[in-house]
Amino acid sequence: MLLPLSSRPVGALVVDGCGTALGLGVACMLVLGAQAMLHRGWPARCVVLRGLMLALMLPGLALALLWPGLVGHGGGMGSVAQGALVAPAALWPLLRVLDAVPPGLSRTARGLGAGAQARLRLLWLPLLAGPVAGVGMFCAVMTVLCAMAAVALQ
Repeated sequence: MLLPLSSRPVGALVVDGCGTALGLGVACMLVLGAQAMLHRGWPARCVVLRGLMLALMLPGLALALLWPGLVGHGGGMGSVAQGALVAPAALWPLLRVLDAVPPGLSRTARGLGAGAQARLRLLWLPLLAGPVAGVGMFCAVMTVLCAMAAVALQ
């Protein structure tokens, strides 16, 4: 795999990495939006979303790395699809933490006089700092791996 990567231009790796990051970001925003809507309307149904994410996690990771070999090309929408396939594995730990937060926690903090900045700094950052850092590192590693796979299998 290293020999094909060394003969390809660095620009192809960067373009594929940016496409993968774009797909990952869009898919993550869609999943977090669905989580917010479900949590607001039907908190018990969030378990279904988390279960679906868990069921898609391993097949999605394998398919993301094999995608360029199956489709036959890397760049463009293929890289965006790779990023979208990585999203379930990236967001599952974060959804677990969000489901464990009591539903009235933010409302209670607001009732006690905490503004938006105070809630972010004193409530959400301590709760989500570790999982967000871990998810960020995982996303960076998977973006690089998917871009390398796309360039090597072109």
